[in-house]
Amino acid sequence: MNMKKLIPSIVLSFLMGSTPNPAYSIGLALRFVDITLENVDPGSSFNLRVARNLPLVVINQDEERDAEIVVEVVPPQAKEMKDGYEPIPDPSWVRVVPNRFKLGPKASASADVLVDIPTDRRHVGHHYEVIIWVHTDQRNRVLMKNGVIYQVGLRSRLRISIGTPGPAALQREKLLKKLAEINVNFSVNPDNIYVQNVGIGKTVDLKAEKKTSLKVVNQADDAVKLKLTSISADENISPQSGYEYAPDPKWLVILPETVAVAGNTIKEVKMQLTVPNKPEYRSKKYAFLIRTTLSDESLPLAYNNMVYVTTEP
Repeated sequence: MNMKKLIPSIVLSFLMGSTPNPAYSIGLALRFVDITLENVDPGSSFNLRVARNLPLVVINQDEERDAEIVVEVVPPQAKEMKDGYEPIPDPSWVRVVPNRFKLGPKASASADVLVDIPTDRRHVGHHYEVIIWVHTDQRNRVLMKNGVIYQVGLRSRLRISIGTPGPAALQREKLLKKLAEINVNFSVNPDNIYVQNVGIGKTVDLKAEKKTSLKVVNQADDAVKLKLTSISADENISPQSGYEYAPDPKWLVILPETVAVAGNTIKEVKMQLTVPNKPEYRSKKYAFLIRTTLSDESLPLAYNNMVYVTTEP
């Protein structure tokens, strides 16, 4: 086995590392839930037990019955496929040894998972998925109810990226490259706006009547196009003491909601506020959260400002 070639080229992630309990399916449990191999070289051959101390462990949870277990390596079904992956061209690339067990009540057994990648470089850049299906042998009675024999089984996913990081890592890399190309050198000021004695039951132009507005400052040479929206309460952002989020963020309207700002310029953004004419909205201290994002949402980028409003008695 080409162990020296394998070890530096593999990144492993597996679900069992994040949960202390095995995955259950009626009377079986499996310690080998979801494994991802990245940067696997063509021609690599390895045993997951030896390379990363990852044997496949099968447990018979039944306290009374024996279980005869079969392990098969099969192509994934369409609904099992993770985005960015394709079915492995040949399931025989992955073998489980042994692939049959007879387990007594509460007994467990382990097997080796062997992976043999062809030397064909046409597979480089591909992301393959295969299913390791652990199930009771249909030829034996395993669980009977009302005269019907049931088969018990668990399906584990093995994902292999040949000569490349996995799709998730590639997506992160793509986003970082895009971030480097997009102008994010802007600010929205001021961070906090305070508006006192706002009348209710009418539309208030905050620029004309309260002499306040937002200003987008583009400090880069390149233009930037942004979207500013008054959004619902964010559980991670708390208004300052004494204020509460307004019942409806749509009371505050941004004009314009989408703004293009040329390089090295400042653009003013105006706001209108309409608090419904209801007694319960008088003498209130409301907070509005304004979130600024790139207009095309090409990156999950957010800039937050708060507008604090006190309504008239």
